[in-house]
Amino acid sequence: MLHAFASPPKGATPYSGVIRDSAGNLYGTTENGGIVGLGVVYTLDATGHQKVLYSFTGGADGGGPRAGVIRDSDGNLYGTTYGGGTANLGVVYKLDTAGQETVLHSFTSGTDGANPLAGVISDSAGNLYGTTYGGGTGGAGVVYKLDTAGQETVLYSFAGGADGSSPWAGVTRDSAGNLYGTTSGGGIGGVYGGGVVFKVDTAGRETVLYSFTGGADGSGPFAGVIRDAAGNLYGTTSYGGAANAGVVYQLDTSGQETVLYGFTGKADGKKPEAGLIRDSAGNLYGTTQEGGIGNAGVVYKLDTAGQETVLYTFNLGAHDGGQPYAGVIRDPAGNLYGTTPGGGTVGWGVVYKLDAAGQQTVLYSFPGPVDGSHPDAGVIRDSAGNLYGTTFWGGAAGGGAVYKLDTAGRETVLYSFTGGAAGDLPYAGVIRDSAGKFYGTTTSGGTAQAGVVYDLDATGQETVLYSFMGGVDGNYPEAGVIRDSAGNLYGTTYYGGTANAGVVYKLDTAGQETVLYSFTGGADGGHPRAGVIRDSVGNLYGTTQDGGTASAGVVYKLDKVGQETVLYSFTGRADGGHPRAGVIQDLAGNLYGTTVTGGARRFGVVYKLDTAGQETVLYSFTGGTDGGWPYAGVIRDPAGNLYGTTFTGGTAQTGVVYKLDTAGRETVLYSFTGNTDGGVPMAGVICDPAGNLYGTAFNGGTGSGVIFEIKNAVTAQ
Repeated sequence: MLHAFASPPKGATPYSGVIRDSAGNLYGTTENGGIVGLGVVYTLDATGHQKVLYSFTGGADGGGPRAGVIRDSDGNLYGTTYGGGTANLGVVYKLDTAGQETVLHSFTSGTDGANPLAGVISDSAGNLYGTTYGGGTGGAGVVYKLDTAGQETVLYSFAGGADGSSPWAGVTRDSAGNLYGTTSGGGIGGVYGGGVVFKVDTAGRETVLYSFTGGADGSGPFAGVIRDAAGNLYGTTSYGGAANAGVVYQLDTSGQETVLYGFTGKADGKKPEAGLIRDSAGNLYGTTQEGGIGNAGVVYKLDTAGQETVLYTFNLGAHDGGQPYAGVIRDPAGNLYGTTPGGGTVGWGVVYKLDAAGQQTVLYSFPGPVDGSHPDAGVIRDSAGNLYGTTFWGGAAGGGAVYKLDTAGRETVLYSFTGGAAGDLPYAGVIRDSAGKFYGTTTSGGTAQAGVVYDLDATGQETVLYSFMGGVDGNYPEAGVIRDSAGNLYGTTYYGGTANAGVVYKLDTAGQETVLYSFTGGADGGHPRAGVIRDSVGNLYGTTQDGGTASAGVVYKLDKVGQETVLYSFTGRADGGHPRAGVIQDLAGNLYGTTVTGGARRFGVVYKLDTAGQETVLYSFTGGTDGGWPYAGVIRDPAGNLYGTTFTGGTAQTGVVYKLDTAGRETVLYSFTGNTDGGVPMAGVICDPAGNLYGTAFNGGTGSGVIFEIKNAVTAQ
């Protein structure tokens, strides 16, 4: 480990929502931050004073809670963590009023389940009920009960096919003891289905109440369901619907689904990850992670006639929070309360209140470290061995930083993003020209809060080269830029363009932008997370996460006149799907890359695409010790071996660095533990002439990610 970014002691990135007691105190969790960066349980009083009730260590006590808490009449809190525990696969915990934690159950990944993303509910006797994302006899998650003595009973183990697979959400319970919930996958399409709504009765029999087709009815219910007095169920899907932006649905007692509202992905919101609450008049309230005027999500109300009202639109650059994963709760006066994992004064998320008039108040903004935190991007290296990169958050102003790490491991913050016109939240790394000037992008900030392209000179002076307006010119550039010999820059934006599905752009040396191609989100692809590469004659190559014939992304080529050719359209099945990373090209013109989903076990693939557009899956990840979900692309050595990282999998389920030889044999070069060595790498690796690999991990270290080196990984070149 070359450098460990500091951890915010009061917690960071609250993915879960809050609960509220009769005195107006709020309780919740953060996935990151705390003593070692593995999350906290916190309370926020009515005056906005925050107190950390417990800081997870990632050991037997658990770590990385994605779910919130429930509270009993004595004031004890109960919840789950995704990681930690005796097998590092999550725990169910109790926290008493003195802040003393008791682990009620530690998951082993056997028949008892693994990695709970959802929290728990309780019955009148004090028994707890919940789900796990993985484990069980079918490896696709379980529904479990935990009695007051800590004895676990697996009520149902998903097989991963028509019965559903991988539940993200928890369960709700009726007066007879039946449990209701959703799975994110499985159903009609088997392993690759759009998810199901299920019922588990008191005898442990599962009934699939509805299986999503992935069309207008919705797909990917990451949230659970609520139930009215008549037995109707209500929920959301993150995808599907007429615009593939998610839906709000009702399921009656006969299993008939009605789409109450289909999001358009525009000002009304997109991708509702969270579930719903319902008032006495039957109105529904929820959040979307994306969409809205600021493209950072909305809080919405849906009346009984299916009329949507956007109560609030988030804008990350305005420090009001953004991209809420969790839903809202409502007090007797009609005020709504919730959290966002991003945004705030330093980008670490907020707790907010929304009154009946739609006036938002940030109740608490989580503070962050000044040296930067959570590097999404990898590093580049100069001839002297210094490394350069960016962090998405942190820095003196909280909007991320550009840093240098010298050969002695000393970090220097070259620039701290301030937000506003200067930009903030750089998802991508930097490139460097022969004069030592850096070039990069930010996802937010600028004159329209739609991101910027910037350069940074050797003295740390930033110049905004272009500020996206969020319209046809592009919006939210997640990817960085490349530069040709004349000094022109090329890149992509995730949103914007004529169909709000992203663009490929060119920026000349005078700062004049040209949109080279605007994706439609259809067969041509949509929402490119990765940037582009350029061949010797000026053709550009890249990937889109969505779109294509199966809506699972494409590999595309763009010629010098802006003519797009789809080289390959992923099906989302064995061939892979939803590539987040771009491609590299060998001397023969073959392209190499990764997909996050698809493959034999749905954990992504490494692929090769020849010049005729024929795809070969070089390796299919299992999500086990070999790794899973490769967010990053690959590099290639002269012998044809490929090197990359995975976001999950490995011995501790926190990612690996891997090598893939020309015969498709994988070697795990390093398996992260998620502790001081780092964990969940989102970026790939680079190689120096001596064969050492360098990269970043998003989490771990002292809490906010690390820069690492793996010595002698590649035969010296």
